[in-house]
Amino acid sequence: MNAAKLRDKMDDLLNPIVVKELRQVVRSRVIMAALILFLIVQLAILLFNLSVDERRGVDYTSLHAGRHIFTVFQGILLGTCMLLVPTYAGIRLSSEHSETNVDLLFISTLRPLHIIAGKMQASVVLMLLIFSACAPFMTFTYLMRGIDIPSIVLILALDFLVVLFGTQAAIFLGSIPANLGLRLFLGVSGLVALFFVFLGAMASSIGVLELGLGSRMDTSEFWLAVGGVAIVLVASIGQFFTWSVSIVSSPSANRAFPSRLYFLGFWLVTGVVAFVLTDRIHEIGLFLSWTFLVTLMLCLQVVVSINERQQWGMRVLRMVPRNRVLRPVAFLFYSGSAGGILFATGMIALTFALTYLALNGNEFSSLSISPYRLDMYRREIAAFGLIALYTLVYCLMAVWVRNVLFPKLVKTSHTWVVSLLLFGIGFSLPLMLVFMFQNEDWRMGQVDPWWYISNPVWTIYEITERGGSNADDFRVGSLVFLSAMTFLLLMANMPWIVRQVRRFRPPLTPLAETP
Repeated sequence: MNAAKLRDKMDDLLNPIVVKELRQVVRSRVIMAALILFLIVQLAILLFNLSVDERRGVDYTSLHAGRHIFTVFQGILLGTCMLLVPTYAGIRLSSEHSETNVDLLFISTLRPLHIIAGKMQASVVLMLLIFSACAPFMTFTYLMRGIDIPSIVLILALDFLVVLFGTQAAIFLGSIPANLGLRLFLGVSGLVALFFVFLGAMASSIGVLELGLGSRMDTSEFWLAVGGVAIVLVASIGQFFTWSVSIVSSPSANRAFPSRLYFLGFWLVTGVVAFVLTDRIHEIGLFLSWTFLVTLMLCLQVVVSINERQQWGMRVLRMVPRNRVLRPVAFLFYSGSAGGILFATGMIALTFALTYLALNGNEFSSLSISPYRLDMYRREIAAFGLIALYTLVYCLMAVWVRNVLFPKLVKTSHTWVVSLLLFGIGFSLPLMLVFMFQNEDWRMGQVDPWWYISNPVWTIYEITERGGSNADDFRVGSLVFLSAMTFLLLMANMPWIVRQVRRFRPPLTPLAETP
């Protein structure tokens, strides 16, 4: 094979979305201007610090100058990447996925997998461009003392994964079809979330530098910790990737199946990683972090599921198993509102059951946990449980309101609007009732917390910040009450669930299966 044929073959294998996006990046003056400004700022900071150290004289020696300059460079790098790359990728996909500006890629023969993969690959190239401009300056800080090369490489690798995670999350938000108001809401929410991810990444990096983890590369604990964090980040990126592909896929396709199947694998792999790290590093907070991450993703799964379809076309029904034993399992994983709610509810119950057993059973009996920390962990688990229960209560209540009160007025895809309105009522109504009927107790700070039971923010604050036996009783009582509400709402929606279960069956005759 000569060079021309090899070049043509490689050109055919290249994702056209990558070519399209990179052409836009090259033509964009904003990207180039930001990159040049990025280099100038780093050079100015480095020259300024070198000149200041030179003026201090020969007798002055700072053993942490390199670490401090590296932290400044990292803040610039991470802040620029977290603001520029995810915003650019999310806005581009969102504008192309709108009803008024349909891009040709959505009416081409490209598969949804290739569309999202192309957007992600183009973002990776842009990230590598920015990292390549910053890495030499950050490596130069090694000569200024206070930091080692392994720590620099480790932090750069973790920063790359964090930016990749933020970019994929922005692509996920950009793939959601919505009007201008919802897009602005999703954009602002995404920027706030990216800001908190940036703060967490910076705090973790500073902790790594202070501990000097780069010098502990010969220990198994080092590789367990770094490998565990990397696995969780990569698995989370994959989860958002599958969600993005599902949203971009055709509505007639079985688009929920890959994302739910992937989430089951994500739950198993990250759960095993959290268990092993907790057992080896002797810090149960790692397992609780896994619980919190999985809880947030399952709450998002519930919110998405209430807007899914209630009937299936022939394209999906032909894939339904004819075996009656396998059909209930397929119902939980296939596209469908009821199946998605049952899948998320079961995973939430299983997650908290394992967390409760890990905290109170013999799994981590070797860990010496003080009574104070044990109480703190129990409050955190209760807060996670309340987040999941409130999400289930308001989403199931929205499904019941839509089916019973407004069956023809509210579309299935707009059920999230009903849940948002119910959340707003539950959030504000207790405040008005307390102001009208418990005004004096409210001024004295002696209002019974049960007045605020429909307000998730106030209830979670009560069980996490207040101490004493009364707070413990309210914590247990609120969990029992919301669990009972979830069960009652599931029973109230049972006719709606049963109707979907009956419709979930393959065609009766082989002739009906032919397209």
